[in-house]
Amino acid sequence: MRTYDTRRAVVLTAILVVATIGTGPLFGGTVAAQEKTANDYFETFRGMEGTEAYAEYDELETVRTFAVSQTQVTGELSAAERAEFEAVLGTLRAFDRAYTRANGGEYEASLSAAENVSAHVDDLEAYDQTQATLVSLALTRFYERLGNGLYEEANAANRTPVRIERLELSATAYERADMPEEAAQYRVQAEQLRTTYERDRAMINTAANATTAFIEDCTDCASIQAAVSANGLETFTAYQDARRTYHRIRDAQDRAADHGLADRKADLAAMGDEVAEMRTTLALASSAILIGYGVIVGLLGTLIVGRLFVWRRTYEAARIGSVVAVGESDV
Repeated sequence: MRTYDTRRAVVLTAILVVATIGTGPLFGGTVAAQEKTANDYFETFRGMEGTEAYAEYDELETVRTFAVSQTQVTGELSAAERAEFEAVLGTLRAFDRAYTRANGGEYEASLSAAENVSAHVDDLEAYDQTQATLVSLALTRFYERLGNGLYEEANAANRTPVRIERLELSATAYERADMPEEAAQYRVQAEQLRTTYERDRAMINTAANATTAFIEDCTDCASIQAAVSANGLETFTAYQDARRTYHRIRDAQDRAADHGLADRKADLAAMGDEVAEMRTTLALASSAILIGYGVIVGLLGTLIVGRLFVWRRTYEAARIGSVVAVGESDV
């Protein structure tokens, strides 16, 4: 029984330790917030002076300045006052993160941070409707500017995947800026571009696979002699296949260039160069076959014509002998 009680005590102790460790940061954070004084908030808000995001969006600077003035006149903070200051502080910091991410080109992270601003605005609205409205106005302008910038980047982008991404993010920003027409327009553009891109990418993959198969199958296309020996009259068919494959891979290369797929374009260009060499070899091999057959036909023709001339001379000689014989008998 004592062994069982000891084990039970150990288990309970372990559970309490784990629970204490798990809840420690939570209560620690709450206590830290509760311990903040008006002067702490004053120093924090004053330290935010000169922040680029607030200078560009003066609504945020107004909110910050008002918070500084509030901390100067407030004595001992109540729980509600601390909650309000925390809502203001969270709003300002979230907006600065969204602004900084956008300037750094981290657009998805910027949109996520801006969503966090909206959550803080909801908290702030419970304490001060005016400040919440000011932040909402700034956030709307932020989304509109972000949408404009993303659309400009979409137009300037060389890579189609980047253009699609920028257009979709731009549409999201416009939706949050309450500009539904622009959002719908750019989302349609993104979808149309995606359809074209997927179609061309499928064609590129098909052309690349077909070209690889042709190169692997045409193992005797490295030299004229090998092509003629291996293919014979089928060399003409191989040459036609090489021509079709070459035009197909060059078309795929052009499509890759149109979509800004530099690496893919380089691979396709290398394949096109290889097929071009094989096409030239097969063209020369076909010409050699034509010349060879031409020589043979010429020789056969010469022999036949020579035999005809021999036959004609023999025939004419026979006719002359016949005429002479008839004349002698008449005499």
